[in-house]
Amino acid sequence: MGIYLRGKSWYYDFVHHGARYVGSFGPVPRSVAKEELARKKAAVLETRLNPAKARKSPRLDTFADDYLTWAHANCKPLTVHRAQRTLARFTAFVGPTKRLNEVTPWNFEQWKRTRKEAGKAPGTINTELLTLKSIFAKAKAWGKLSEHPGASVKLLQNPRQKIRFLSEDEEVRLLAVCSPALRRVVHVGLLTGFRRQELISLRLEDVDMNDGTVSVAACYAKNGESRTLPIGPRLRAVLQDALTASGSAATVLVNALGLPWSRNTLGGQFRAACQAAGIGSLGLHVLRHTFASRLTMAGVDLKTTQELMGHKSIEMTLRYAHLSPQHRRSAMETLEARFSAPSPATFHNTPSPTPAREAEKQTAA
Repeated sequence: MGIYLRGKSWYYDFVHHGARYVGSFGPVPRSVAKEELARKKAAVLETRLNPAKARKSPRLDTFADDYLTWAHANCKPLTVHRAQRTLARFTAFVGPTKRLNEVTPWNFEQWKRTRKEAGKAPGTINTELLTLKSIFAKAKAWGKLSEHPGASVKLLQNPRQKIRFLSEDEEVRLLAVCSPALRRVVHVGLLTGFRRQELISLRLEDVDMNDGTVSVAACYAKNGESRTLPIGPRLRAVLQDALTASGSAATVLVNALGLPWSRNTLGGQFRAACQAAGIGSLGLHVLRHTFASRLTMAGVDLKTTQELMGHKSIEMTLRYAHLSPQHRRSAMETLEARFSAPSPATFHNTPSPTPAREAEKQTAA
């Protein structure tokens, strides 16, 4: 029979080798019920083929511990942090005692809805979904799961928003309310375009005052590739001040206590400073947006901007190929000042009559 609807719930009913299997999927969409039916049949088939080798699927919390142990040894710190945070939330949501093979596509859909109701942005929800998809794909690859429950779950539509960057006035107001420790981070972020993880992970050996360069280690870069930027006079002064303040710390940028910044502490203090400056509740990534936007407005070509930003593809850099309204207005004023002669009334390509031609016409007349 397959699946059928009774009231608001979907039920399944099928026979395999003389044994009848019936049950309910609950009030789920029809597409989810069909996927669950396929999972049920696959589970029955696997048990029939390998009854002696049939293993009980691990609990979600147990697998989470195993996965994070593997991730610590094989992934970048930022990836581990994201996986740990997402797994903790998802495990608490579906229940830590639930087994891997009991997680359904409907659990993923409910997770999406709950996160959206919590006010999370589509981009944030999609990042969490991709993290969960990757984790469950690894469970399937390790033989702990026969079917990936989130394989068919779609990401949310995420319209590209206008990129926010700081004006010069906003920069002045922000720096005025920052503590000395936070002010150093803001300066370095504006002058290098480093991401948050790259800023808090900047080590003493990454700064070479003799060669005049500052580098991002590959293990802390988002794309896994190191990059090196030249140090200008303003950035040199900021880094020298930061190196003096860091003392014996392992990182260049430290908090007010002389300790390395944590992601959450730095993000929270920066957001509070933005609110105090009256420029809105902004995340630290606005410094990176500002760096790229100012490069563009200064006339730096996109290829150079791509290299300085550490983008693998030019498509990412094109997101920053925009100008501020003031810059556009200035460009239009320059255009009008350069080509200010009025256009002929007859046709825009008709050359204006010269005095010599006018004299010829009068003589001929």
